Amino acid sequence: MPAPARPVGWGVIGATSQVARKAVLPAIVASPGARLVAVASESAADGGAGRFEPLRAHRAYDAVLDDPEVEAVYVPLPNSLHREWVVRAAAAGKHVLCEKPLAPTVADAEAMAAACEIAGVTLLEAYMTPFHPRAAALDALVASGRLGALRFARASFTGVLDRHDDHRWRPEMGGGSLLDVGIYCVAPLLTAAGRTPARVEASATLAKSGVDVSFSGWLDFGDGFTATIECSFDAPERQFLEIVGTEAALLVDRAYTPGPADTTITLRRRDGRVEEIAAGGADPYREMIEHFQAVVRTTAPPRRSCAASITLLGVLERLRAAAGLAA
Repeated sequence: MPAPARPVGWGVIGATSQVARKAVLPAIVASPGARLVAVASESAADGGAGRFEPLRAHRAYDAVLDDPEVEAVYVPLPNSLHREWVVRAAAAGKHVLCEKPLAPTVADAEAMAAACEIAGVTLLEAYMTPFHPRAAALDALVASGRLGALRFARASFTGVLDRHDDHRWRPEMGGGSLLDVGIYCVAPLLTAAGRTPARVEASATLAKSGVDVSFSGWLDFGDGFTATIECSFDAPERQFLEIVGTEAALLVDRAYTPGPADTTITLRRRDGRVEEIAAGGADPYREMIEHFQAVVRTTAPPRRSCAASITLLGVLERLRAAAGLAA
């Protein structure tokens, strides 16, 4: 995607978060259409500047929002803080890229979207998987009908979260495995089905803190298509997506955090033939940043709207309710 004629001035609040340091800040710095103006961290003496050389670094988030050179703000704060800081950023006239999930509840996400619409600024969810070439190839493959009538799907994202002070262990901060990685499992199922599930069932294993340390769900999309999901903070790392139709099945390993080397989809046909489909590779975080900048600077439509993010949150809420978890 061509760089905007004038680089977008970025600010980051919560700049010491892992996803900011490991993925999003490097993508901003690498993009010719971006200019890192300001960062803030309440926990780091350098304001989270690290190796990224922003023009300014602060200990207070408000200082980023008050900076007239900051046009867009990335918010990688704990889920419970998304609504407050997205609404405040919108009031300051800043476009917002908010880390996934967009919010812990539908009500919060709707309030955030309304605030940004009133302010006339862009709000997008920082869900990077769709910006990898393989994701587009997967969606096209399903839409082409080559799988036949869809019958089954399985989406698994599990791993070990061994940092006991991590905010994802805290229910009051919007923690839990479903809110953290459920988007990766559920989003491709909604795209494949083209609709929300008619019925869901779920079960959760709780940590001592009360968050779901492991979560499994069953989704019935109607017309003979059902799917299962598995999310966990307490199991070996697995990233797996399988979608099965009457004519073929597609399988993707490392399905949700792909990088430049993750380029293929395995297609297993009804007659037993196996095909490796090459889809290309890229840094999805860099692609996401450049797409966001194009939306801000041009008339480019967002690849994934706030409405889609809110629809997905509605499915997550239904799954939580089915597992007996509080809203």
